[in-house]
Amino acid sequence: MNIKNIAIIILTLGLISHVQANENEYDVTEISKLMASYEQLGRFNGAITIKKDDKIIYSRGYGSANVKTEVNNDSDKVFAIGSISKQFTASAILLLAQQGKLSLADPIATYLPYYQNEVGQKATIYQLLTHTAGIPDPMDTGKGIDGDNDPLMHEKTLPVTKKSLIDSFKDLPNSFEPGSRYEYTNTGYILLADIIERTSGKTYADYLKTYLFQPAGMKNTSASRPDNSPLLVESYSGIGSDKVHTTKIDNSWLVGAASLYSSTGDLFKWVDAMNAHKIFKDKKFDYLLSNPVDLRRNNEFYGYGMEMTTLWGQKAYRHDGATAGTVADFIYLPEQNITIIIYMNHVHNVSNIDLSIDMRKKIIQQVSGILLAHKTPDIVSLVSNNTIDLQQYVGRYAFDDDHQIAITLKDNTLKINTIGLKNWTLYNLAQVTHLPPDQLTDTATKLFNLLNTNELTKLAEIFDEQMASAPLDVFQGFWQQLEAELGALENHYSFSKSIDNDEIQQRLIFEKGIVDMTVFFDKDGKIKGIQNSSPIPKEENGFTSKLLSIEGDKLLIDGYVIKQHQDLILKFTRNNKNQITGFNYNQMVEHQAIKQ
Repeated sequence: MNIKNIAIIILTLGLISHVQANENEYDVTEISKLMASYEQLGRFNGAITIKKDDKIIYSRGYGSANVKTEVNNDSDKVFAIGSISKQFTASAILLLAQQGKLSLADPIATYLPYYQNEVGQKATIYQLLTHTAGIPDPMDTGKGIDGDNDPLMHEKTLPVTKKSLIDSFKDLPNSFEPGSRYEYTNTGYILLADIIERTSGKTYADYLKTYLFQPAGMKNTSASRPDNSPLLVESYSGIGSDKVHTTKIDNSWLVGAASLYSSTGDLFKWVDAMNAHKIFKDKKFDYLLSNPVDLRRNNEFYGYGMEMTTLWGQKAYRHDGATAGTVADFIYLPEQNITIIIYMNHVHNVSNIDLSIDMRKKIIQQVSGILLAHKTPDIVSLVSNNTIDLQQYVGRYAFDDDHQIAITLKDNTLKINTIGLKNWTLYNLAQVTHLPPDQLTDTATKLFNLLNTNELTKLAEIFDEQMASAPLDVFQGFWQQLEAELGALENHYSFSKSIDNDEIQQRLIFEKGIVDMTVFFDKDGKIKGIQNSSPIPKEENGFTSKLLSIEGDKLLIDGYVIKQHQDLILKFTRNNKNQITGFNYNQMVEHQAIKQ
């Protein structure tokens, strides 16, 4: 499920205060430990490479680049970079503008003869670059780029002509008035690729190769899938199950928006070439952020195929990418001259690719925290089942009369099953605690009541100035998309509050699923942002999961494998005879189960 994060959603990576690190302080030992933990849990298959100035300070591949040929991942491999491609399309447009062949202020009708309608006369090249043109995206079905439920899935595996692709959206009404707001799409960049071809007289691939890739020395970057390259990374789906080779999306669907293949080394060369004036004679990499639009979320901006945000208080230029079976991220920290490139080529089945995207974001947050704030992340270390007595954990445990579980042992593997209510899970139980009413819980509750009843004009009463200035159709569209995916709202309540008293967690229970929302508050108790988690489907047949042994007399429920939000760690308690008496666990709220 792929609920679009539009302008009202804020990221949490930039909420930590500014911490400056010196060049000599980059100890990557903790990064090695962190990535080893992800590898041990089977959560990371890909590569991550970090460059500081002219030195690679960390580079490691994990797992297979090609299961069939048994080739391992590493930083030299060529992978699908997805929407990281957009900065190259944008750079080509900026070069054409410098050459006097176009102006960013020109309406797109000037260059596209098939866009002579009102939209074409109003929308400008600048608005295409910054996702503010309002061009609809019929390829965004809300099910992921190649999810099983995507009605375009089969069609996307076959080549499409540029005319047929553009014809699928050029006569559709605009999503909004050009320039009135931001909404990320691929269609604007598909049109930019056509403008490049019409104004340069070259194909999109040839123009990028001649004016971008060759000057930067990017020998392993191409505008199409390099099928014959021994460096090519294949993509797979199915975390926690047998890996399935993903269906290839034909690149003709993605030209300009997400069609490029590249390597970590080439992306490093790209940053260096930009900063050495090899692409723009008088501009550096930050030219891509020279005239950005405000995303109205935690001081974030979108420029020319590149987003500007903060990581641990530091300025960061970044863009991610997601294609069939691959997710990637590109981060450049200009003040430290650090570039981080990460890709994962084994992901959740692609209709749930958001979970793999969330995992990649978490890794970036943790890695950047180590580099910029010397913050050591929590690391889970597995313990071999052959070294401990698993039988000691077996038995029945009760939270109350309606919520009991059984832990069983078979073939040296522990499993947990819910007993009693048919439709409860440990995740549900952790969040059935209702916080007592206060100003913040009341405000969070009012927010979702107003969205649910479409009383949008009253939102200004509870929003801060920046949120209140956003167009109301942004919030209406966000809520309508939730309802379209999950049905009507049945109930909602606050179940957790941050230590600093500036965040509230609200659980929204819809007909078809559950969504946990984080509501962020300013010092005056006004809402400054909201963020949705991935939806959890309602359980119909109880809850069963494998348990993993970890250090410290604990068992782990792998939330990543079972497509929930978080891991659950069961912490066992013992009496003075060292016998297990129960366990507690904590996901927002602590709960205690007593062994029967």
